[in-house]
Amino acid sequence: MQTKGHNGGGSFRDDVERGASVLLLAPSLHESTDSACLDLLSLDDPDEENLLWVTYTRSPDSCVQDWLGHAGERPDNMRFVSVGETTRSASAVSGSGGASPPGGDLVETLSSPGDLTGLGIKLSEILKEWSANDNHTVCCFHSLTALLQYADLQTVYKFLHVLTGRFEATEVTAHFHLDPDACDTQTVSTLTSLFDTVVEFDDGDWVVRSR
Repeated sequence: MQTKGHNGGGSFRDDVERGASVLLLAPSLHESTDSACLDLLSLDDPDEENLLWVTYTRSPDSCVQDWLGHAGERPDNMRFVSVGETTRSASAVSGSGGASPPGGDLVETLSSPGDLTGLGIKLSEILKEWSANDNHTVCCFHSLTALLQYADLQTVYKFLHVLTGRFEATEVTAHFHLDPDACDTQTVSTLTSLFDTVVEFDDGDWVVRSR
């Protein structure tokens, strides 16, 4: 793997290849993690992006507000798959700075956090819907730390193997949050092997490792 440092003060545009699957290894509750997440979702101008957010632990409302604070305008298309207890109605989000895309619901919900088959189907449907436009699709999966509370490592590994392959085939640039302090080193090592790039917060700096 190639390794390079990143001071966190700029964008990850030059560090991450388009269509890469990225493991974001960082503390769950940290300002730098939020900034890195938004940077990884900002690889193009907002009006040239489809933004897909899978969230187990954050409400779509807060994600939209963070995005608008970062980018200043909504992306061309924005969709959420809100899993488990964080599920919210689309109404509150749709009123946030005109964030609701025309002709479609902004938020889709999945009540069972361990239903990986259902999650995969929802994501495939969204990607198929967006296949007709020329935008670059970016995705945030927040988070693997939460998912591992509902499914064992082998099941998660198999799901991610299929999902990252699907993202690669459709040229989606996706990053997946994982808090290394919340799981053992074997789990981190096993999941790391699936990703093209690892972005890790280490001693106050970001380290980017790519294959």
